[in-house]
Order: sequence, then C-alpha cells, then structure tokens
Amino acid sequence: MFNEPGRHVFGGGGGGTEVNFDGRMLMEAALYVQQHGSPHLKGLPVDKVESDLMSFVTEAYYLLAPETFLASFHGSYADTVSDGVATSFAAALAASRFFVEPRLAAIFPLVPVRVDVAYDATPFFLCAPGGLDAALGPLAGRFGIVEDTFPPVDEWDGRREPVSSWLGVRAASLDAARKVRAVVLGAVALLPHYYERYTFSGRRQFGGEITLSDRYSLSFGDPHTPPLMTDVEIGAGDRPWLDELARKLTSPTKEDRKHIRALAYFYRAWTPDPVKRFPTMFAAIDAVFGDAGQATQAVVDAVGPVMGPEYTAERIRVMLGLRASVVHGGAPDVYESSKYRTYYRDYGKDAVKDMELIVARCLQAVIFPGTMVERPHTHADAILRETGRVV
Repeated sequence: MFNEPGRHVFGGGGGGTEVNFDGRMLMEAALYVQQHGSPHLKGLPVDKVESDLMSFVTEAYYLLAPETFLASFHGSYADTVSDGVATSFAAALAASRFFVEPRLAAIFPLVPVRVDVAYDATPFFLCAPGGLDAALGPLAGRFGIVEDTFPPVDEWDGRREPVSSWLGVRAASLDAARKVRAVVLGAVALLPHYYERYTFSGRRQFGGEITLSDRYSLSFGDPHTPPLMTDVEIGAGDRPWLDELARKLTSPTKEDRKHIRALAYFYRAWTPDPVKRFPTMFAAIDAVFGDAGQATQAVVDAVGPVMGPEYTAERIRVMLGLRASVVHGGAPDVYESSKYRTYYRDYGKDAVKDMELIVARCLQAVIFPGTMVERPHTHADAILRETGRVV
C-alpha cells in the first residue's frame, strides 16, 4: 500500500501493488549502503538493512507509480522507468536515513542508580527524574513528558513504574543507542566498592526503553542493571570521568575503541551469576590488553604493574589457564575446573572474586586514569569499628 508522504495509504491518490525483490541483488544493495552510506548502518545485521531497504521502496513507491502502477512489464524497475523518475527515486534515497544519519533520543529508566547532579554531553545524558524535561529540550514539549515514571509520556494510559534516574542516548538508531547504554553502564559498574559491585538484593526491578524522534516508540523489558544491594550515586565529582567517557564514545582512535569494547564486556559481566560472569571478565581484559600475536603474555605484562607485586606473572598465568579450561571445554564452568582448586590452594583466594578485582582495577587505571575513584564501602566505618578490618 502506498501514497504520497503525509497522506494516509487509504486516502485519495493511494493504491496497492506487488513488488518483488531479487534476493541476491537486495543483498548487494544492503552491503553497498553499509559500506558507502551512513555510519550507523555498519553496526546492523545485513538482513536488517535489507528489510529497511524494502521498507524504503514502499515509502518511495509513489515516485515510481506514475510509470509502473498497474503497468505490465518484465525485468527490473530500473530498465522500465524513465531517467527522470530514476533520478527522483535516487535523490530520495540519497536524502534518506541510508545516507543521512538519523538522530533519535533513546531513554532508559534506571532503578539502583541515583543522579545528584545531571550530566549532559552529545552522546548521552544522566539525570534525576526531574531533569528529563531539560535534557530533552524541544522534544519534551512535543510529547508531554512525565519525568518521574516510565513510560515518560503523558498520553500513555497503561502500566507506569517509578524511576530513580534516566540514562538518555542520542544516536542514529535504537540498536546504536543500546550499545552506548552498555558502555555507559559498564563505566557505572566500575564505581561501587568491589565488595558491593556484585552484592545483590531481591529488590523488584523493571526495564524498558522509549525512543523519541518524529514519533515515540516504547517497550517494557529486562532491567538495565542488576538488583544492587546499595544504590550507586553519581554527582559533581564524577564529571571528569564522564567527560572522558563522552570523548571516547566519539573518538575514532584504536585505543579509545578498545576501551569502549572493554566497558561493553564489563557491563555484560555485571550479572548475578558468577559462572556466566567469569569468562566475560576475560573478554574485557583482553579488549584492553590483548595482543593478537601473544595475548597471554600481553595480559601478564600489563596486569602486574596495576595490581602490584603480589600478582606475579605465574599467578596471572594460572588465572589465564583457568580461563582456557572453561572457554575451551576443559570444564563446564569455573567451579568444576581443577585449576580453580589449585588457585585457591596456592593463593588462598577465590579465583572468580580475584578476577573481579583484577578487571575492575585495570579498567579503572587504564581507561580512566586519575579521574575515576571507586566508592568507599557503604559500611566501611561500621566494619572497622566492629572488626578492625579496613575494607
């Protein structure tokens, strides 16, 4: 079904027809626009680009209709339409989302994260519920924003959930926004004290996302963070590392792209299940330190200076051997590997907890040197008073 832009498909001037696509040539077209078109297309699966191209043909068919609608012909539309119609169709494609990067605001509700001082940069923003209107600017007036509940639009009359804070991402697509969300929350996961980073409660959480552009689209879904026992608070003192993160998200350098990948892996490892967490931790450390030619040695050489003399090269190699046994089929999970018990016996520590500490310290030191400070334990004073231990 088709009609001119701004007119309902069933209104005057519209119609319906059948268009067939050559699968091989559709794939070639998708690969072409990924290579030569808007940068956001490179991060999409080819079949998604193919689907979007077919949708574009529907949207722009009104340009072809004067010479093809109800006409009988064999072969390609390109061989059938006049040069003028072909030029108009090409111009519409050149001005479309395939060659002009679109922009939308994707907003993610957060539960165990509290923002005391809003942060707003080009790629993303973090704010308390009351700061959403200001962060969205002109978009807020268009949709009638309700700042303290998800979904944050006034016309929604379904389920609503209270929000602790908002993460907003300005991106070309929802898929691209989700990737930025993973990086930002991977950095946020570095903030809690390492005893509290993986200490979870049974608190009720919710998730979801809403995108705002010329219209809005929303859905409920999985929570964006695990159910932390203690909220993470973000304030004015966090601006230096947030500025650095915003810079890295728009940087083309190889080093910054490695850091972005490491944070995305660290976010993926922010899960209550240590069995799933352990191998993903190594992906984060490999992203920062790994060398394609000699990955093991590169990690050994890099981790020692960050962690100190207690973490010898031999100790790191035992840890990497444990990773290898899990990843390459030697054991179904870390706790069933004989190397796990060997590590515990030789170093007196749980390898999973040790790896959590190693990865967090390395990412803090390498990605945010001098700008990110891990939070003190929420109950550090009480623990010191009652046990004499400094945590």
